[in-house]
Parts: sequence; C-alpha cells; structure tokens
Amino acid sequence: MNKKFVIIFLLGIIYFTGSTIIDSGTFKTIENKFDGEVSTVYNSMSGTEDLAVDRDRGLLFISSSDRWALRDGKKAPNDGIYLLQLDSGTLPVKLRTDYNGDFHPHGISYFKQNGDSFLYVINHNDNGDFVEAFEFIDHELKHIQTFQNELMTCPNDLVVVGKNKFYVTNDHGNKEGIMRTLEDYLKIPSSYLLYFDGKTFSKAYEDLNYANGVAVSHDGRKLYLTHTTGRELLTFNRNPETGFLEVESTLKLGTGVDNIDIDEKGNIWVGAHPKLFAFVEHAGNSTKKSPSEVLKITPHGPKVFGVEKVYMNDGEQISGSSVAVVYKDEIFIGAVFEKKLLRGKLK
Repeated sequence: MNKKFVIIFLLGIIYFTGSTIIDSGTFKTIENKFDGEVSTVYNSMSGTEDLAVDRDRGLLFISSSDRWALRDGKKAPNDGIYLLQLDSGTLPVKLRTDYNGDFHPHGISYFKQNGDSFLYVINHNDNGDFVEAFEFIDHELKHIQTFQNELMTCPNDLVVVGKNKFYVTNDHGNKEGIMRTLEDYLKIPSSYLLYFDGKTFSKAYEDLNYANGVAVSHDGRKLYLTHTTGRELLTFNRNPETGFLEVESTLKLGTGVDNIDIDEKGNIWVGAHPKLFAFVEHAGNSTKKSPSEVLKITPHGPKVFGVEKVYMNDGEQISGSSVAVVYKDEIFIGAVFEKKLLRGKLK
C-alpha cells in the first residue's frame, strides 16, 4: 500500500512538473513577426511597464521605473511618469509633479471627467504600496490623494471607473517569502482583484494565478482581466452603478498575458511573455533576453473572440513586453525592465 502510494505520489510530481514546464512556454518556438514596421526605439526611460493614452489630445503617458536598480538596493532618481506628444515628433519628457514622496510607478490609468484629466498610479516604495491620484494640468501632475489598504499588498495594475473609484489587481496573495514563490511555481490561485468604491476596498474577484492587467470597456459594462500564470483573459459583465462583477467568459491564450489596453474600436491589446521562465531569468539578469508578444483580441459577441498575434520577437528587439497601445495607425510597446519603448507603424 505504501509502495503504491509512493509511486502515485512520484508520478504526480513528474506530471505536475512537466505540466508546469510546458505551460511556461519553455518548448515554444519563437518566430519573429510584426504586422508592421518599427519606426523608433526610445531608450531614455527604464522599465516602461505601462502606458496610457489620451487619443483626443494625442498624449501618451509612460510609467517608468528602474526595477533592476531598485532590486539591487540602488537609487532610481529618473523614475516617474513621462509624456510623449504623439503628433509633434518630440521626445518623451518627464512630467513635473508636486508629489514629494518616493515615487516608483507601476500600473497607471488615465481618466477624464467633466473636462478634467486624472492619472492614477500604483506606487511602490520603502513605506509600502499605494495608489496615487493626480490631476493632469498644464503638463504637470498635481497630487490629489494617496490610497492604501491592508488588502493591497502587491498591487500591479488598475483601472479608474470614476473619480476615486477604481479596480486594482493584487498579483500575489502573499507579499514575500516562500509562500509567494510557491504561488508562482505551484500555480496556487491566491491573487485577486480589488474594488474601491470611493469609501472602502473589497475583493471583487478571487482565486487568480497572478492577477495582472485590468481594463474596462468604453461603455463601462465589461471588465477585462488577465492572470499571467493562468494564461487567460477573463471577461466580466459589470454593473456600472454598483461595480459588481459577474464572469461572462474565460479565454485561454496560452501565453503569459500582462497589461491590457482597449483601442477606439473596442479591440483588446495585450502585452505578453510567451516564455515565462525566460522572463524570470531576464528579471534577475539584464543580459538574459526574454521573448515579447502582443495580442490583438477582437470581441465578436458574448463569449466569441478573434485572436491575432500582431507582434512576436525573440527578445533582441525588446525583452519582456508588458503593454501595447494603439494610436491611429501606430503601436507602442513597453517593457517591464528594459530601457526601451518601441514605436511602430501598423500595416
């Protein structure tokens, strides 16, 4: 009986290990592809992990943080929000702000209401993890408010749905230690999506494998969520009045999905990591390359999507792609760690 149990246990470990390796994309073949042409590579900003666009004004907001320096205990004085005026041909510039705390941006969300413009930014520093709210006035960021909560231990991305109302992904249930590592490698679904309704934080959806990108449709009635090691895009029906979510569909994508942006036509653009173990190596060693991928997902109706791989690269052109934003006939691709932002013209 004991011998049989040991054999079953060992077979289970072998199966699980093999499944994890396969799911990570280790054996995936990477063939460089781009349905367009790269026109510019901006290399003045570190870790262009997230992007937000004001299409009416032709403005691209860039979240920048030197994560390799911070990991090594060094300063990152150039961290901040950068602005690229898309129709001017100028270079990105770091926005001035009256926020006087330690500022290391992660996910960002741009929101307009009654003619006013706001940028909400996830900020990690030695004091904790926060959401900082800014008003964008005269090309400056005026700090409005800081949000913090014990449930928001590992915030990654957010989407603002009203003034002081937002969803934020918590990519791990454990902030640090062995349990955090086990979440990743054993695919323990401990991360979750939070909702702040203007007064309180609450868990809007749980049991995710590395909750990452989040976005809301233009009419506010759909919420899209990626979980990276889950390799899926979840679609929720959303009540705009209460913020309540109900799962509509789960779309398996077979890649390490990251941030989400929705273009003018409602297409969903997702940056992704096709080889997750390569991305982990890249995170620990800047000389290691990590393949990059961009997906265009087109909703055709309830539970029906078209999926197109628009960009795939072995990591030489850009490593660790995390976000893609489309403006007119151009695409912008950011990376988690590298000092790169790609600008390309789509076919």
